Amino acid sequence: MRISRELIILIASGATGLWPIFISLDVFYQMVYSLPVERRVFGWTGEKISPLFLGSWEFGAPTIVSEDRAVEVIRKAIDLGINAIDTAESYGNGLSERVIGRAIKGYKRDELFITTKVSYDHLRYHDVIKAAEASLKRLETSYIDLYLIHWPHHYIPLRETLKAMERLWSEGKIRYIGVSNFPLPMLRAAREYLSRTDIATNQVHYNILYREIEKELLPYMLQENIAVQAYDPLALGFLIGRKEIRDEYRWYRLAKPEVVEAIQPLVSEIKAIASEIGKTPAQVVLNWLLIKDNVFPVFNTTKEEHLVENLGSLGWRLSKEHLERIDRVLSTINLEGI
Repeated sequence: MRISRELIILIASGATGLWPIFISLDVFYQMVYSLPVERRVFGWTGEKISPLFLGSWEFGAPTIVSEDRAVEVIRKAIDLGINAIDTAESYGNGLSERVIGRAIKGYKRDELFITTKVSYDHLRYHDVIKAAEASLKRLETSYIDLYLIHWPHHYIPLRETLKAMERLWSEGKIRYIGVSNFPLPMLRAAREYLSRTDIATNQVHYNILYREIEKELLPYMLQENIAVQAYDPLALGFLIGRKEIRDEYRWYRLAKPEVVEAIQPLVSEIKAIASEIGKTPAQVVLNWLLIKDNVFPVFNTTKEEHLVENLGSLGWRLSKEHLERIDRVLSTINLEGI
C-alpha cells in the first residue's frame, strides 16, 4: 500500500488515533522525508519553491527560542522539504539572519530560496548597499534570492532606494527585488522606478481575519503575476485557539484581549470544520490561503511538530461550503473601534 504524505500527517495530528500505537517519532520523520513537498511557481520569476515559507522573526528573540534550538528547527524544515525561508535584518538586530546562516551550512545553496529585508531606516542609497552586504555576511552566502524593502518610507525617495537595489541586482548579490507592506499606489510606483527588472513580490499582512488587500491590492498583484507573501497566516495563533498575549507580541495590532474574545466564534467554526474533515485548525487556516493563486503563506514556529502539522495543509482544498461558513461567521464579528 502506498502511504501518502496526507495520511502520514493525519496520523501525526492524532486524527486517526494511531500515532501512539505503531509509530515512533524517528520512524515518522523518516516516512515524511521520503515524500517530496510540492513546488509552486513564484509569480513571474518562474522559481519553483515550497508553497510555505518558514518565517523567522521569532528566531531573533532569545526570550522565545535559543539560537541552537532555532537552528534545529530550520534544518528540520529544510529536511521536510520547506526550501523557502524568510527573514529580515531587523529581526533581533541581525540575529535571525545569523541563525539562518548557521542552519543552512551543509545544504546546497541553489536548492534554497532565502528572502531578507532592508529596514525602514536603511533606505538611503548607500545605506541599502551597506545593509545588503551586512545581511550577506550574516547569512554566510554570496547572494540573496529575494531582497525586500521591509516598510515604505514617506520621506526617503523610493526611487533612490530602488536604484540601490537594482545595482545589487545587476551585481548578482540579489536575484529578485521585492517590497513589503506596500499599498497599491506605492507598488505601482516601485515598478516604474525599476528599469531592468520588476518587483517580484509584495509581502503583506493577510489571513482569514485580516483581508484588507482583497479590495485592490490582491486583484492587481494577481493580474500582474506578482507573488503574494502572506505573513501572519495564523494571526499569531489567535485564529486557532491561542489566548495568551506574550510581551513579545504587544506590538501586534490584533494582540488585544478584547480582539481575542471577539473572534472566538470564528475560532470555534474553524475548529468545527477541522474536526469534520480530519484536519487541524492550523491546517484549515493555512489551506484557506494556499488555495488562492500565487499566495505563499509565511508561518512562524519554534516547534518541529508544527512544521509537520503545517505541511498537512498541502494537497487538498477547503470546499466552497467551508469557505462560505467561514465568511458567514466572520461577517458577524465587528472589530471596529477595538
